[in-house]
Amino acid sequence: MRQTNFGTPNKTKTILIADDQPGVRTLLGEILSEERYKLIFADNGINALNMVDEFQPDLILLDVLMPGMTGIEVCQQLKNDDRWRHIPIILITALDSIKDLARGLDAGADDFIPKPVRVLEIQARVRSLLRVKEQYDLLEAQREALQTTLKLKEELMQVKDQALSNLEALRYAGLRLMNTLNVDYIIEQTVRAILSIIPDTAQQVMHFSSDDKQHLVPIVFEAQNNTKNIYATVGIESMVATVIATQQSMYEPDAHFQTHLNSSPLSGIRSIIISPLIAEDRVLGTLSVTSRKTDAFAPNHRQSLAILANQSATAILKARMFEELERVKNQETWKLRGLFERYVSPIVVERLMQEGEPLALGGKRESVSVLFADIRGFTTYAEHLAPELLIEMLNQYLALAVEAILEEEGTLDKFMGDAVMAIFNAPLKQPQHTLKAVKAALKIQQTTQRFSATLPIEKALYFGIGIATGEAVVGNIGTIQQMNYTAIGDVVNVANRLQEKAAGGQILLSQAAFQAVKTDVIAHPAGEFALKGRTSLEKTFLVQALREQ
Repeated sequence: MRQTNFGTPNKTKTILIADDQPGVRTLLGEILSEERYKLIFADNGINALNMVDEFQPDLILLDVLMPGMTGIEVCQQLKNDDRWRHIPIILITALDSIKDLARGLDAGADDFIPKPVRVLEIQARVRSLLRVKEQYDLLEAQREALQTTLKLKEELMQVKDQALSNLEALRYAGLRLMNTLNVDYIIEQTVRAILSIIPDTAQQVMHFSSDDKQHLVPIVFEAQNNTKNIYATVGIESMVATVIATQQSMYEPDAHFQTHLNSSPLSGIRSIIISPLIAEDRVLGTLSVTSRKTDAFAPNHRQSLAILANQSATAILKARMFEELERVKNQETWKLRGLFERYVSPIVVERLMQEGEPLALGGKRESVSVLFADIRGFTTYAEHLAPELLIEMLNQYLALAVEAILEEEGTLDKFMGDAVMAIFNAPLKQPQHTLKAVKAALKIQQTTQRFSATLPIEKALYFGIGIATGEAVVGNIGTIQQMNYTAIGDVVNVANRLQEKAAGGQILLSQAAFQAVKTDVIAHPAGEFALKGRTSLEKTFLVQALREQ
């Protein structure tokens, strides 16, 4: 007969901690010492296997990277052994690869915790898995007790066979639930398990917390026609609220007096069991089973549903955590999208998603073209317009500039009141980036002219635009929590000064910018001006149009 360390609510739980680093073993021991567990330690995978044989722990914390035998190999060997596969295993790892985590799950790990460990997180997960282990142990004890009784009293064979079948169904349902990371599949397997252990079932109802945690969403599974429907309410919400508040199962043997059920999707039900979906001390919702018969559910049905609800909740939470880990794996990619999707064209965003390097503070020197566009006369204009109309008009003009910049795959750096700054050739390389900046500027002036023509003369506005080309430090400025992608350097100052000197409808180029586009753009000298901190004058050029190709 298989050796099993059956747990009881009052039994001191034994936890095996396997890690080759003494400091980590000491830390985990201190974290778990508050719970009065019996703690045993192993410094490598082989010793961990030997200690499992000797102490039969209730839960195992395994470091993934250990000499001789990795934590994943230890996990796989234990889960392939009928004696120990029921012991929950938590992998503790510094690895953040989804493939590595998936390998751990494939090996049979029940959970995983990243290093460095968080005290409350590891305590909660240990408690949750010990509860599941305790339920499995109780099921095994009941199963063996039933087998013994069946041998002694053959007249109870049929009843006990059914009970044993239910326990086995629960056990294997739990294994299936814990070995999947798909929430929809978990729900489907839960419904199937209910039908196998509680045959006379009219409906199964799952209430899940909504995304905003403000209300419960009921999903009704009809046993007879195998359908699933989502309703606003099903008439048992007050009972569900009580179960959630108390975190205790509820059984109503005769619900005919519940008049609000008469017009609900559950009309005609007489008896109902409701069990909370609890995992890691969090209530995810409830699981209910109904019947059209009075007092249709025996105590073992209620116990089975409570166990199944706990298994389902643990599996659902685990699947959600794995989805979160997938998001962590793509964290840098999503940060990249979040940083740029409002500021660059969709084409650039997709290229950044595929080619972008991980985001970090700091920057690197790049050759860029910087464009400044400012609405001329806006301050005077604002004095005679209500704030609401002023904002609306400002947004309309800035939208014209943004659209033109994004069409040329420029990067929006910032808005400064009625002005906008854009960068070309960063974050992605752009051949002829100065020409792209000039094309964007011409589009701004053209679309602004068309838009202004639809307005009264006194409301028409125009951009003054400056473009400079040169080296700048380009990168993320700010903090880890909040950073902005920007350019810093003399080229930015030059572009801004050019913009200040440009009249409404004009585009002024620096000498370097003109040299980069002189074969593609018609532009005429527009004079020289002094820059702060320079002894030489900056030559400027006024853009007229693009040359015909």
